[in-house]
Amino acid sequence: MIEVKDTLITEGLGEGIKKVVQNGIDLGKSVVGIFTGKFENVTQMQNAVEKGGMIEATSDLLDTVLSKVQKKNLLPKDVISMIKKGKNVVLDNVAKNIENTLTEQTKEIEKINTYSENWQKYYEAKDFNNMEKEYKKLEKSLDKIIPLENTLKRARQIENIHNRIKNNGQNFKISNEEIELAKKLA
Repeated sequence: MIEVKDTLITEGLGEGIKKVVQNGIDLGKSVVGIFTGKFENVTQMQNAVEKGGMIEATSDLLDTVLSKVQKKNLLPKDVISMIKKGKNVVLDNVAKNIENTLTEQTKEIEKINTYSENWQKYYEAKDFNNMEKEYKKLEKSLDKIIPLENTLKRARQIENIHNRIKNNGQNFKISNEEIELAKKLA
């Protein structure tokens, strides 16, 4: 919260809102999976953000920042009053940004599942060129998502098997032991 407060004071309200959203997501990552730090699905993350009190924490943070700004006479009283009156608009904006981020995450996970299924289909058909295309799409999507344990594990299994085939001259003759090892290494 101190980091968010500092961002609000030094970089302005817009950057502060972005920081709150990012911190909300980070909080969501740790609340449900407090000991593991991992989620199995997006619903767990949504619940963590909703139950994590991010909106209330943001409200308290704005009150604290405005109080300190007022004590230090950094802004005119009418501006501070206007900000306080507009606080609900700001908080609605924060909630909407969190919701939008969760929606984007859901869409990206759906893409990963599609790419994984496509890769598997091409793997079974021993079609390396199409496997490579799906793998590249998968890699891009992996960079965009919040690490969800089951989805990432499946993607890492694909990565291991894919690289084994690729590094073996696109030879699909890999043993069951190698496949099992690739799964365990994920």
